[in-house]
Amino acid sequence: MPVDARSIRRAIGTLALSALGTHFSIPASAQERAVRAPAQTYTTPAERRETGRSRSLTPWLSATALLETEFQRRRIRASPGGITSRSWDATTSLQLGLVAAPSPAIQAELVLQYESEATRPEADEAILTLSQEEWEFEAGRMFTPLGQYFSHFPSGPLLEFGETRAEGVAVAYAPSDMLEFKLMRYAGRARPAGAGRWSLDWAAAVEGRFGGGWRLGASYQSDLADAADGLPEEVGRRHARRVAAAAAFVRWTDERFDVTAELLSALRAFPELAPDRDRPRAWNLEFARFVGARWLGAVRFEGSHELEEAPRRRWGIVASWLPDPRVAISIEYLNGQVPGERPVSEEARPDTRIHQVGIRISLEP
Repeated sequence: MPVDARSIRRAIGTLALSALGTHFSIPASAQERAVRAPAQTYTTPAERRETGRSRSLTPWLSATALLETEFQRRRIRASPGGITSRSWDATTSLQLGLVAAPSPAIQAELVLQYESEATRPEADEAILTLSQEEWEFEAGRMFTPLGQYFSHFPSGPLLEFGETRAEGVAVAYAPSDMLEFKLMRYAGRARPAGAGRWSLDWAAAVEGRFGGGWRLGASYQSDLADAADGLPEEVGRRHARRVAAAAAFVRWTDERFDVTAELLSALRAFPELAPDRDRPRAWNLEFARFVGARWLGAVRFEGSHELEEAPRRRWGIVASWLPDPRVAISIEYLNGQVPGERPVSEEARPDTRIHQVGIRISLEP
């Protein structure tokens, strides 16, 4: 992606209202910038990593920072007539970014992430980018192009179980502002049994932008077991075979609304898992309404199938407010049901209903 396009995306994501999606993106058109400017939000994990008001340290070096505090309360009730439990969590995260651009064709980017529950900072991304007209080459630690994970909510959608970070190289080709292809080759964290100490896997994606605010895309990854979170422990460093995954999305945006629909699924079963959870998949549907430049409201409907300990269905609402150009506050409510075990014995696990309230405060220091 050209350097100026990255700056555009960073400007679009200046104020953070939620945490969620995109691992590659077509350079934003002037029309899309005008449409998204009133919202002043980010809606994908990649935008969250790139958010923050860029501060120039030297003519070729700039820095960004994002401080977030999140409070979350859960009430879990087993039904029928089960025990109700409550939990309360509070986390704080600090994200620091450095971007070095000695020339328009060369850029190096480092994103450090520190969370209150972690023992030390983590390199979220470390990428060297070379750009030449419609071509872009990347190398380093980055997220694969599987999935977009669109959301206006502080809590990520269920389909985030497919998010994958790895060391590798990628090439992107954008013949026009309407179309982009990306191919990535990376070192997978999981390896089939009998393989060596490491395994080379790959991922690819295509995205198109059409008139009237429409965007469509699809992506593929050769091994879903490389994903960082969300899969059972049985799918670990070694597994019987690779299980590929695919994702697709459609998005429509205008000056008042943002509507997204996304699906991510394993393409075959994991041999290590039980038949009722060996082929996970999830979907997410959101409707967002922008009210001026300071308010946003959204509704989410999502679901999963064969995804361990995840709600089978979940819905939620969120309201976001920007009291200051450097401050964003988002309040959400989520209601989901986790199916229990089949009633084959008296000890079968019952269904559980989860009520979740969360507050996120984002600050650009």
